[in-house]
Amino acid sequence: MSPSLSTPTYEYDVFVSFRGADTRTSFTAHLLAALDRKSIRVYKDDINLPRGEEIGPELLKAIETSKIAVVVFSKNYATSDWCLDELVKIMECKSVLNQRVLPIFYDVTESEVVEQKGNFAESLSNGPEEKVESWTAALTEVANLAGFRLEPSRPEPEFIEEIVEVIWKRVKGESSTVQSRRQIDNPSAGDGEDSSIIISQNDALSVQNAIAEWSRLFFFCGPVSLIYDHANARECSVSRCVRSSKTLKSHKSEV
Repeated sequence: MSPSLSTPTYEYDVFVSFRGADTRTSFTAHLLAALDRKSIRVYKDDINLPRGEEIGPELLKAIETSKIAVVVFSKNYATSDWCLDELVKIMECKSVLNQRVLPIFYDVTESEVVEQKGNFAESLSNGPEEKVESWTAALTEVANLAGFRLEPSRPEPEFIEEIVEVIWKRVKGESSTVQSRRQIDNPSAGDGEDSSIIISQNDALSVQNAIAEWSRLFFFCGPVSLIYDHANARECSVSRCVRSSKTLKSHKSEV
């Protein structure tokens, strides 16, 4: 464990781990460009080292000093010892520094990663014995985190926009919720449909303001039936106040 882990100073907002041969000029390039447009500081590792090379201290420091780590899983991600070593370091920072980790499943499924199927199984079987255990543990852990999966029918630009929005809110310190891979699939939707729910502070504030308004009307106007149609709820509440006011004036006139 590196000594710097105890006192991190963030130099980057995001560290992106990806397999260059799969996504450098396609998905990852578009993701990095979108993050850059949001003025999000990104460290990207696009160095292609031969299998067996060790991660250098500069890269380890970049991972440690990033607020968020984004892991882009693709078909050949696990064929790179470099990528798997990055992943182990990222999961160490998650455990020790509470670093946020967002997995993206691009052209692979969660089960391929968590259960090490297909290319993932083949890569691990050919890997150095002293590293396979830590690689396997890291893959299993990260694949169970909240993340994003690109469905075949979904446009990539829309998918990237959603990812960047979540990252931007986290970097800015706003509250956002990314559903876990089990929650991303909307239970009420048909096969192939995806739903990611993001709750911002503005949404929560709107709900609080609505509740406060209804409470005020209830205090001055007496019990009012609350309904879920927000527009009608306000109209009905105000109408009740008007009717109550007219009744009071009429009673005073009679007296």
